[in-house]
Amino acid sequence: MLAFNENGKLTEYEETNFLKVCDSCHHIYKQRVEQQLEGMREREYDICPLCGEENDSSMQVDFYNSRLTEVELSKLRKKALIKTIIGYCDKQYKQTDCFVCDHQNGCPGECEGNCKNCLEEVHYPGRYPNGKKDYDCSRMLNFYVCDYSAKYASELLYLMRKSQALEEINDYHVLSIGCGGCPDLMAFERYCHEKSYDKSVSYIGIDVNEKWKPIHEQIKSYKTKTLRRTQFKYMDAVTEQYNISNANVIVLQYVISHFYNMGQIGEIESFFEKLVQNIILHKEQGKPLVVLINDVNSNNRGRDYFEKLVEKLDGEGLIENSQGYYFDYNIRNEFQRYGIKHESNRIVYNIPDRLSTYQPWELCSSAQLLIEVL
Repeated sequence: MLAFNENGKLTEYEETNFLKVCDSCHHIYKQRVEQQLEGMREREYDICPLCGEENDSSMQVDFYNSRLTEVELSKLRKKALIKTIIGYCDKQYKQTDCFVCDHQNGCPGECEGNCKNCLEEVHYPGRYPNGKKDYDCSRMLNFYVCDYSAKYASELLYLMRKSQALEEINDYHVLSIGCGGCPDLMAFERYCHEKSYDKSVSYIGIDVNEKWKPIHEQIKSYKTKTLRRTQFKYMDAVTEQYNISNANVIVLQYVISHFYNMGQIGEIESFFEKLVQNIILHKEQGKPLVVLINDVNSNNRGRDYFEKLVEKLDGEGLIENSQGYYFDYNIRNEFQRYGIKHESNRIVYNIPDRLSTYQPWELCSSAQLLIEVL
């Protein structure tokens, strides 16, 4: 299996008997070897046919190397997780209809081709007191993935790049609470490809909404050298008990604002307490644990609750480093300058023209908190 990023660069590979990857240029090429004849041995060199650099030598075999054709490469390529899942959701959205809509007043506006209005009502309940309250429509979830994945994955990737502790971990055991369409897992795949070919991810996503299952099944079936294992648990992380013993990364991505939207923000302190007692206190001794919080940049949507987790950690005597970050997008007042400004607010993924139906976000806008528990 080969994985290429969106610019066509080889980012993940496993060598086989007939395929080799150059140590210098990281391009893949075909290789056939033949045993040398007894009494006629001489040193032969494994030369990359693309860059001309030497990768190996032998006095036992002859190397016959050649380039792969574009047709051969195309058969080996595997799309990145973000492209795979957006492609699936785009197809599902365009092939289905809203046969039954449980919106209180019927879907406003353009039900047959646009779920944007329903998502607007879910995300801003204060503006729409009689609007849709939750992600209770499978078609809307497909729209949501196509609309938001590039934005949310980009925001998290910017934050991950700021963590020194995260860079020191090779095998990530990620617990994502309120995982939804897993943009954090998409970000982890790209982050690992940027940092090292040897990094890997195992992932547990918790979400109360079982309507994500069809999309989660697609994510579970996506296995590579980097994304080793993906699991999902359907439960309410606010009210139900859970224990994860080996997590070294915790992701809270747009989950605190969702607690706020669902009228559960009063339970945030008990939720953080559970997170500390059941997960963080059980981290591997001497190894870092990283908490990544990414959410709406508004003190009216839960941002001001970020620091309560830091207070819980301090109360347990845990040593931590924490830093807030924000994207300079439509900043309306100084209170939105939460911590350090990111150097850019552009998303890091290319959005193909065929996704224009969804009017996907092209700018990052969140507030974030990076916590490193040492």
